[in-house]
Amino acid sequence: MLDKGVCAEVRVGREHLRLFSEQNALGVQVSVYNVNAKKWIAPSESVETIEQGKLKAATYAETYLRQVANLELPPLKWKESRAA
Repeated sequence: MLDKGVCAEVRVGREHLRLFSEQNALGVQVSVYNVNAKKWIAPSESVETIEQGKLKAATYAETYLRQVANLELPPLKWKESRAA
């Protein structure tokens, strides 16, 4: 169950990613999802804080975009995730 967190959506070139930094029953976790491929680029990984998760998710997304499509990560607009 999600307690609190943030998410960001990235659309650049043909790429569409969703970045998450969320606190749940397991602690704070970060993940990055490729919407087009319907698979996780970075499955859930534990971090200390939501802010640390935001940085880690951005790093994963930035690395993925450079390697796969030679694209730059645009500025992120983080939104509150839906909490239960």
